[in-house]
Amino acid sequence: MSDKQIPTTQHGVLIREFGEPGVMTYQDDVAIPELKDSQVLVKIAYAGINPVDYKTRQGKGWGAANIQKDKFDHDQPAILGFDMSGTVVKSSSTDFTVGDKVAALTFDGGCYAEYVAVDAKLLAHVPEAVSLEQAGALPCIGQTALQFAEFANIKDGEHVVMNAPAGGVGHLLIQLLMDKVAKNNIKVTLICSAGKYEKLNSLIDTSQLAGWIDYTKNEPFPKLQADVLLDLVGDEAGVRALKVVKDSGRVYVLPTIWVDKLKEAGSQKNLSVEGYAAQRNGEDMARVLQLVADGQLTLRLQQTYPLSEVVAAHHELQKGDAFGKLVLKVS
Repeated sequence: MSDKQIPTTQHGVLIREFGEPGVMTYQDDVAIPELKDSQVLVKIAYAGINPVDYKTRQGKGWGAANIQKDKFDHDQPAILGFDMSGTVVKSSSTDFTVGDKVAALTFDGGCYAEYVAVDAKLLAHVPEAVSLEQAGALPCIGQTALQFAEFANIKDGEHVVMNAPAGGVGHLLIQLLMDKVAKNNIKVTLICSAGKYEKLNSLIDTSQLAGWIDYTKNEPFPKLQADVLLDLVGDEAGVRALKVVKDSGRVYVLPTIWVDKLKEAGSQKNLSVEGYAAQRNGEDMARVLQLVADGQLTLRLQQTYPLSEVVAAHHELQKGDAFGKLVLKVS
């Protein structure tokens, strides 16, 4: 696609204030981003949506702080979205050429639109065996699951308890853990509802689990004396889960905003509590895509929405009962 073929405007989803899903408006005549040095312009095929998207839309966290500073304080609208897959239409990088199929996690937003400019170092080529729909769903959850599993540094033979195993990050992380069950003799216990546990049968061999705790039952969690808790929920659910960990055990929490709360709640047990936030990079993007291409990771897509129905997609995501990932079809 030559410069003359690239349009000057696009469809996109804009927000001009923080709030409920209705603050997002789908409209045309949105400016196409200008390319900076070492950037690539991608025509987006699919954009993933993640909990960080709706939290940012609500005005919470680092994403909202950046939007306030960079956009709202200058009376400019913002475009949400950190996940995308698509086709290169213009490039100032020697690593990517027009026509390449690519995917990336970008913390600059802008993926709820038809075109986005992305730093080349964040991009990865999409293997032939992976569809653009899969690739658009993978960047945030895939890189996070991969990095989180490595960050936890689980030792041979350790007992790991994990909650939220059916969500976006969770359904990939549990597969990585089950690989460690086979190779490193670790034990894994899950915390989830009966409905989610049943659905996991299609993803993993649940007979290889050490156990399962149904959090919906109004009864205390067992004292499992587990070595490690991988907490993908935080808040009161995370506090409740601390009971399963042994004294001086390790707790790793993905929503980093809950670290202080869990540290305070676990202080009497001398627990080590650390938070983790994904580090975006093209190398890990490529690793995750290849794991899917090789059949070592199964990505579960719950539903795909047209970009114009982003409000409905956010309502669905906020219910918190998705199995796998929700995706926006852009073009």
